[in-house]
Amino acid sequence: MSLFSKDLGPPDYGAYLCSPAELKASYDRCRALQVPVELERPQKILPKSTLSSRRRENSLLLTYAEEVITPHHYSGPQDSHIYILCNPELVALKIFAAPEILVAAEEVGVRPGTVFTEESCGTNALALAREHNRLVAIRGEQHYCKLFKDWWCVASPVKDPEGRIIGYLDISLHAEKELGLTIALLKILLTSIERECLLSHSQQTNTDVTSPLHTLLRKSEQKLTRRQKEVLQLKLSGLKNDEIAAKLSLSIFTVETHCRNIYSKLGVGNFQEFLRKFQY
Repeated sequence: MSLFSKDLGPPDYGAYLCSPAELKASYDRCRALQVPVELERPQKILPKSTLSSRRRENSLLLTYAEEVITPHHYSGPQDSHIYILCNPELVALKIFAAPEILVAAEEVGVRPGTVFTEESCGTNALALAREHNRLVAIRGEQHYCKLFKDWWCVASPVKDPEGRIIGYLDISLHAEKELGLTIALLKILLTSIERECLLSHSQQTNTDVTSPLHTLLRKSEQKLTRRQKEVLQLKLSGLKNDEIAAKLSLSIFTVETHCRNIYSKLGVGNFQEFLRKFQY
């Protein structure tokens, strides 16, 4: 099938793929910028001195992300996942991944300071998320350059309480079968980061937080117990019930009971229904 033919993709992530016209437009921009198809390393990586100033300028975004993206997000079933946090200009401020994955990524030039514009990296999820101001999923073969042909990626803007874009977050992975679940996980992380931003803003301005987002989060937190939140987060991480039981030192029966209670509180019948409700 042609890269530019109509392909809706599987129901769990097809809605987030770029349209053929959007993908073709990105390819045309890459050609106009004379980006080599055989590119194997990003063309622009900021030196540490310049990156330091970018990190200082975006210190609050970094703080929010570091509070939300924890090591368990890139361990177990997700041990090959890479989380890339960028500023509004698509400069990578920090990359979250297992140590061995960080080393491998750095060998191909994916590191803090890497610029993920089309001019630097060709067609990629971060550049498309900025171009279209929305969450974007892209499969390996849809990347313009050889650099990312083996990676399936999802990326989205991160917004402040006023709706202004303060950065971008990408999750890249090899296992294509997990892409739909990865979109749900990305949305959870975005919501959590934006919540931290919202709470910080309310404290600084000494105002009550009454936005729909905060109300939704507050109601959700009141519904779920601490243990239920842990179980749900691990489910979103791709763990099965028996793996969750082992990780939390619980019986499989207890985990299944937590899951039933979670779904009941959130008004869904099962995990797949939760994913559908959360995504759409």
